[in-house]
Amino acid sequence: MTFTSLASSSRGNCYVVSDGETAILLECGISFRRIKKGLGFDLSAIRACLVSHEHKDHAKSVMDLIKSGVEVFASEGTAEALDCALITPVEAGVQFHVGSLEIMPFRTWHDAEEPLGFLIYSRVDGERLVFATDTVNLGHTFPGVNLLALEANYDKDILSRCEKMPEKVRYRVTNSHMEIGTLCQYLETLDLSNCRTLYLLHLSNAASNEGNFIERVRRVVPPNVHVIVCAE
Repeated sequence: MTFTSLASSSRGNCYVVSDGETAILLECGISFRRIKKGLGFDLSAIRACLVSHEHKDHAKSVMDLIKSGVEVFASEGTAEALDCALITPVEAGVQFHVGSLEIMPFRTWHDAEEPLGFLIYSRVDGERLVFATDTVNLGHTFPGVNLLALEANYDKDILSRCEKMPEKVRYRVTNSHMEIGTLCQYLETLDLSNCRTLYLLHLSNAASNEGNFIERVRRVVPPNVHVIVCAE
């Protein structure tokens, strides 16, 4: 299974997952033109798009995708927040499939109506991918996971030094996004013996440090895990 980032920041998020037989998008929070450019101006291979929640940097191009024939899956709460009856609703704990991909949505914690993460299993190569972004923490473990794509949004010490950041924004960040220390503590609870790559998503422009984040994560994961930061 492959995981490719087209965009990963507070300005927009979009990723491509493929097992060679089925390709899907995770998020569509960038312009439709940028999505098409990232796909070589060929949407024909994309079977669906999974959207974690309704915020614009994750759901901007929902209607453009639907109009182009790409089925969009999201929670009922997300569909209602987007006022879009054309979204196919899914719910945490209820598995569904798109082509050769089996998808299990799970609950995440964010300031949105019904945010979800996704565990994706390929019947082609037997690999498992966990995708979770825009969540203050995670309450699930995933045995046998091969790929992790998880939010590493900010560092609390760097955030505390962002003097020009409005207090309202600072409060929202700390109560709706994953802090690097929280992520590292979570990673220590997982069996990563089968994990080959960890993608760090959605780093804050103001309150993150790419090199430091990679170093901290490498301390808590096995040496077989390749750590990659997904940038803009």
